[in-house]
Amino acid sequence: MRQSLSENPSTLRSKAAPGRGTAMLAVLLSLVLAVAAVVDQGGGHSLLDHAAAGYAAHGKDVTSGTIYGLVYTAAVINVLMWVLAAALARTPRLVATGAAGLAVLITLALGLTLLFASEYGVHPFPPVWGIIALLPAVAGVLACAGFARARR
Repeated sequence: MRQSLSENPSTLRSKAAPGRGTAMLAVLLSLVLAVAAVVDQGGGHSLLDHAAAGYAAHGKDVTSGTIYGLVYTAAVINVLMWVLAAALARTPRLVATGAAGLAVLITLALGLTLLFASEYGVHPFPPVWGIIALLPAVAGVLACAGFARARR
């Protein structure tokens, strides 16, 4: 069906899928983790220094590829999950809500892993990295609620 040129633009905005905007916010917040890692790896190396100091007491070496690779992996998984959830915004309510719920659970798992991971009694990631990784889950809960409220 062809859209009328005289259709009110505010009507077009109201047809947007509820929760899609907050799902896109979760995508952006997931990208914040990757950007923070790129900035840290290119400049201060505070993440690598933190991990190296902790593991040095146990005679273990840490490579930047390992530490930053884990952060990048978490960020990429989060971005992909939230892009999928946002793309499914116009599907039936159960599908969109389920995708957003799964994305929230995966985001929580990755964020909590960065927050509480420990080896040899060493926490390789400072708490701020885990908190940054958990931010998309907050927006995700709102997106999930928006998808569940949708009238479809």
